Amino acid sequence: MSIFVKVYNQSMADINANYSLKGINAFKLDISATECVEINKIEDLGQIRKNHFVKVNNFIVLGEGTNTLFTKDFNGLVLKMNIVGVSKIKETKNNVILEIGAGESWIKLVEYAVKNNWGGLENLSYIPGKVGAAPVQNIAAYGQNFDEIFDSLRAFDIQTGKIKTFDKQSCKFGYRTSIFKLPEYKKYVIVSVRIRLRKNARINTEYHSRYESLLGELSSLAESPYTIQDVHKAVLSIRKRKLPDWKKVGTAGSFFINPVISKEKLRKIQTITPDVQYYPIDELTYPKSDDPKFKHSDYVKIAAGWLFEELGWRGKKIGDVGTSPNHALVVINYGGASPTNVVEFTNKMKNKFKERYGVTLKSEVNII
Repeated sequence: MSIFVKVYNQSMADINANYSLKGINAFKLDISATECVEINKIEDLGQIRKNHFVKVNNFIVLGEGTNTLFTKDFNGLVLKMNIVGVSKIKETKNNVILEIGAGESWIKLVEYAVKNNWGGLENLSYIPGKVGAAPVQNIAAYGQNFDEIFDSLRAFDIQTGKIKTFDKQSCKFGYRTSIFKLPEYKKYVIVSVRIRLRKNARINTEYHSRYESLLGELSSLAESPYTIQDVHKAVLSIRKRKLPDWKKVGTAGSFFINPVISKEKLRKIQTITPDVQYYPIDELTYPKSDDPKFKHSDYVKIAAGWLFEELGWRGKKIGDVGTSPNHALVVINYGGASPTNVVEFTNKMKNKFKERYGVTLKSEVNII
C-alpha cells in the first residue's frame, strides 16, 4: 500500500535562493540559507541529486526546525521536508503497523493514534516537529520512548540516490540519540517511518517531578481505570501549563539532556543538593529512590532542570534571552535575540552547571 496520499506534478522542484529561515528555526532567529528546496515526494530528492549537485556536508534537512539552533546564516542547501501521508501497512488482533511520511506532523500523528485507540504514542503528545525527526532524536517523554514503538524507516542516500531501509537494530537508538546523528550518516534523508502500535494499550503513569505527576494530573481529569485518551489529555495539560507556546515565542523546549552520571558523582552532588532527582538509565522510568531498579546499575540520570532551578536559573533573563519562569531548562528568545545572544546564554548555563556540580552538559538542541 502506498504511503503518499498527495498527488504532485513531476516538474523539477523550485530552488529558492537566499531563503529566510526565520519561520522554520526553533528560536525564530532572523537568519537565512543560501538555497532552499521543498521536498514533496521522494522523486524530488532524485531530481535535486541529479540536476543540482549537493555536497554531503553542505545540506541540512528541516521540517519545522523546532529542535534547531542556527549560530549564523546557513551556507548551503536546506531540504524542507514536506512528504506526508499515513498508511496502515498491517493489522493483527493485537497490533497495527503504520507507515508515515517524514514530513507529517508528529502532533497530528499522535492525535490520529489516540482517536483510533492505538496505544504507544499517548505520552508523547504535544511534541512539536515532524515525524522524520523522531528517530533521529529518539524522542521520549512522560515514560514513553519512541524506540519502543519503532519498526523501521526508509531513507534516501544523497550520495548514491538509493533508498535504504533501517530496522531498529541498525538505528542504534540511545538516550536522545541514534545513528543518524553521526557525521557519516548525514547523507541519509529520512522519507518515511514505520511504527507498531498496540490495540491493548499499556497505560504508563509513572512520571513524576518536583511539581507534578502524571497520575496526579490524571486523577484531576478522569476516573480510573484510565484510557489512552485520558493520558493524552493529561500530558497535553501538563505540557501546555509548563512549556511556552513555540508558535508565539522562540524556543526549542529543554535545551540540555539530563546527564548520565556515576553513583559516585551522584553522592557528591547530594552533598550539595541532598534531594536531587535521579532516574535509572536503562529506560525512561520514574521510580522512587528506594526502588530496587537502582541497584542493578552503576549509573543514573539526574534532572538537569531541577538542578538549574537550585542554581537560580528558573526565569533568569539576560537581554532578550532567558529561561522559562515555569521550567529552568527551557531557553527562550523573548524577541530580537541574535544567534550569538542565544549561544552565549546557553554557554553560561553550561559553565555554571559544570562549576557547581562538576558535570558537563550535552545539548539536546541541534546546533548548526
